[in-house]
Amino acid sequence: MTASPRMLVVDDEPVVCESCTRIFSSQGFAVETARDDVAALIGTRARDVVFCGSGTEALNWVIYAACGLTPKSRRAWGRRLIVSAVEHTAVLDAARCATEKAGLVLDVIGVDACGRVLPFDVPENTALVALQHVNHETGVLQPVDAVRERCARAGTRLLVDACQSVGVPIPAADAVVVSAHKRGGPGGVGVLGLARRFRLDPLLVGGEQELLRRAGGENVAGICAFGAAARTEVPDTTPLRDRLARGLLEIDGVEVVGIAADRAPHIVCATVAGIKGEALLMGMDRYGIACNSGSSCSAERLEPSHVLLAMGAEADSSLRFSFGWTSTQADVDAVLDRLPRLVRDLRSYSARA
Repeated sequence: MTASPRMLVVDDEPVVCESCTRIFSSQGFAVETARDDVAALIGTRARDVVFCGSGTEALNWVIYAACGLTPKSRRAWGRRLIVSAVEHTAVLDAARCATEKAGLVLDVIGVDACGRVLPFDVPENTALVALQHVNHETGVLQPVDAVRERCARAGTRLLVDACQSVGVPIPAADAVVVSAHKRGGPGGVGVLGLARRFRLDPLLVGGEQELLRRAGGENVAGICAFGAAARTEVPDTTPLRDRLARGLLEIDGVEVVGIAADRAPHIVCATVAGIKGEALLMGMDRYGIACNSGSSCSAERLEPSHVLLAMGAEADSSLRFSFGWTSTQADVDAVLDRLPRLVRDLRSYSARA
């Protein structure tokens, strides 16, 4: 006797979401429909969209392939990797590990005070350039189009981390990575979008899923939800972002990071002079306000932000606010009402200590 498969309802239609093979045609149809939706989101063909377990997996996949370290790789694509100093740790850690193992050179490019990558050359022997589109801590946009032109002239592949590209157009690149949970979808689903005629050796082998590019059963429920999220219009939170930024600047000792640069509409990062991020987080939590200090992916460690360190900002006294579908003017007002009081209380306590 076998258990009945679980069902997921997407747009009022039941979809089988637990089966080791595509015995049920509705399951395969649901995955391919979601693939079409995500392809439209990132501007590529559906056949060039590969579903992964996360954005981190997809980023690691391209980096390890560039270094010739995937199971079927024959050689590295070149002799060096180029990344910016403010990339997500999924890129930085993978690049350090892969280049060390493969004996390649790793060039880490610095940024200006706003967090924008400094101009750099792309030597012809470069295997890969990895550049985020939107910074995950500050919301600052990187000059992806200009870097793509440099890569094209050098014959080098460009990997773009577009996981935080919400509310802004996703740029074109040889490989683009998007994550479902940043767009209102579930965790545990990422996408690697490849340029036409870009062949990539698989990172996971042993199965024929994803058009022979990624072995292992697909997370059908998560993929369907990703497709639904890709079809959903993202609200413009620019007015909320700007109001919050203006209000934060009125607080003594507070600076909004990257405010002079082009930024995505859903992230505001601020530093508070002389107050540790941990104390700020605890105080905001008592007020019922959810925020982070540094990257949300590393908030539990409460280590100084490598992004802010690279920018020359106060790396251990930051607050990161994010906007979503349910964010309102009342949320911004609550922050601007409670944060000044919290800052005054913490400074008063510090003066007495």
